[in-house]
Amino acid sequence: MLLMGVAGFAAAEPARPMIVSLDYCADQFVLALADREQILALSKDAERQFSYLRDKAAGIPKVRAAAEDVVALNPDIVMRSWGGDARALALYQRFGIRTVQIGYADDVEGTGDLLREVASAIGQTARAEAILSAAPKPAAPSGRKAVYVTPGGVSAGKGTMIESIMTYAGLENANSGTGWTSLPLESLVMEPPGLLLAAFFGFDDDATDRWSVSRHPVMQRLMAQAQVIDMDEARVSCGGWFVAEEAADIAAALETSR
Repeated sequence: MLLMGVAGFAAAEPARPMIVSLDYCADQFVLALADREQILALSKDAERQFSYLRDKAAGIPKVRAAAEDVVALNPDIVMRSWGGDARALALYQRFGIRTVQIGYADDVEGTGDLLREVASAIGQTARAEAILSAAPKPAAPSGRKAVYVTPGGVSAGKGTMIESIMTYAGLENANSGTGWTSLPLESLVMEPPGLLLAAFFGFDDDATDRWSVSRHPVMQRLMAQAQVIDMDEARVSCGGWFVAEEAADIAAALETSR
C-alpha cells in the first residue's frame, strides 16, 4: 500500500519543461541546471572554446536561433540571453512557448541571483542552491593592483564585471577609467603594473593582427616585466555564476607566486 502511495505521488509531480537555448550564454544556465532529458536543443556555439560547459553539451542536439527551427521542436520554454531575433518572442507566445530572458549581472554576487531566477523558471531551484553553496568565497584583499589586457587593447575599468572579479580575488583595479576602455599605454609606461590579467590571447582574431596592441613593443615589454595571469576566457565571456571560480583561481595564483 505504501509503495502504491509513493508511486502515485511521483506520478503526480508536474513534468519539468522542455527547453531550447538560443545562445551560448543561455546554454551555460541550461546545462548546469536542467536535466539532460529536459534539453531539446542548445545553440550552435554550445561546444565552442568560449562555452564554459562545452563538454556537457556533447551529444545534445544543436539548433539555429531561427524562429521556424525553434518552433518545430515544440519546446515549453525558449531560453535566451541575447540570441535570436527579439521580434520572434511574440511568435513563440502565440504558439504557447514561454520565453525566459536571462538578465545581466553587474558583479560576481549578482550572478547568483540570475542562476536562481533561471532555476525557478525550469523547476530546478534545489540544483541552483547546491551550485551556489559550493561556490568560492571572496578572497581577502591582497593590497595588489592589476590591469586587464586583451590582444586588441581593450581593458576593463570601473563598474565592469572584470573589476568585480578582481575585487573578489582580492585585487584592486589599476585602470581608473570607467567601463570598457582602451589600454592606457602612456600611463602604464609611467607606472608599470606589477600584475596583468590577460584574456583572449589564445584564440582572439586580434592576436594575429600585426597592428594589435599586443604586438606593440611597449606592451610586450610591460608583459615581460610583470606577473601575467592568464584568465579562462570561457569563464569571462558570459556573466554566469562561474566567474567566482575564475576569481578563486586568480587568488590561488597570487598565493602560489608569493
